[in-house]
Amino acid sequence: MSESRQRVAILTTSYPTREGDAAGHFVETEARALAARGHDVTVIAPGRGLGISGPHVEWLPDSGLFGFPGALVRLRESPKRALGAVRFVIGARRSLRDKGPFDRVIAHWLVPSAWPVALASSAPLEVVAHGSDVALLLRLPRGVRAAIVRALMRRGAHFRFVSAELRDRLARATLPELIDVSRVEPCAIDVSAAPTRLRARRRLGIAQDKRLIVIASRLIRDKRVDVALRAAELLPAASLVVVGDGPERPALQAEFPAVRFTGERPRPDALAWIAAADVVLSASRSEGAPSVVREARALGVPVVAAPSGDLPAWAESDPDLTVIAEH
Repeated sequence: MSESRQRVAILTTSYPTREGDAAGHFVETEARALAARGHDVTVIAPGRGLGISGPHVEWLPDSGLFGFPGALVRLRESPKRALGAVRFVIGARRSLRDKGPFDRVIAHWLVPSAWPVALASSAPLEVVAHGSDVALLLRLPRGVRAAIVRALMRRGAHFRFVSAELRDRLARATLPELIDVSRVEPCAIDVSAAPTRLRARRRLGIAQDKRLIVIASRLIRDKRVDVALRAAELLPAASLVVVGDGPERPALQAEFPAVRFTGERPRPDALAWIAAADVVLSASRSEGAPSVVREARALGVPVVAAPSGDLPAWAESDPDLTVIAEH
């Protein structure tokens, strides 16, 4: 039996604003998949898109709060950007009402997409928790974070966590009954734009016999790229390449002058670097299901990572995923 056509609203604070933009690529993948199944999809996101194809996007003003390299980083750079959260919440709630009614609402990130934005709609609600949003919620007083989760549960929300570790941690820190209305499912990723290893190396000018270690990440403190680079220096006769950009880049380049930093690259280029690698390193501990780890494994590239989310459990059945516990 074919799936009935639905009007679906996707609320997100991260979405590609141009072709090749890596921001929120997993949200875009979900939106495209729903549209391909015949659903009428409206994405509500902050910023301004530059002629991207795909489902319709309602772009909303946010005073520059959201976007690369992340809302918390941008807020530290300019505290007055906090007003952007208010602008986005008001605009998104208005869009939900004006563009509705919807048959289904999917809110990526607990705050602010699910709470308080999604509370403006009475449609069935699915809340997707990724990692940074759980970390943000856990910084709040227990009574506040429990009240947010309780409000969403009273609204009838179902929760989708990208890892069981995230689900269990939030349930312990808020309401144990959260587990009863939750499921674990990492967001779909699309690596179809990646070339084969042979083609990737030819395209990037990397000799086929050269040992290549790649770190692909936003260069912010939480990603712990410095930790990954110090570990990589212990490996013999390898070229180190960091794909990505962010406020930590000047300090990292000063500390690791022999490392190649590509800067921010379109997602197809980042995937080419991952495909070309002999191993991908990830030292982040703040994610439930790190996208770069899943991208590398989808491309058959071995990964060495710090314990984050469900990676230790995945490593038990994946010999090419090595998780190194830190003491």
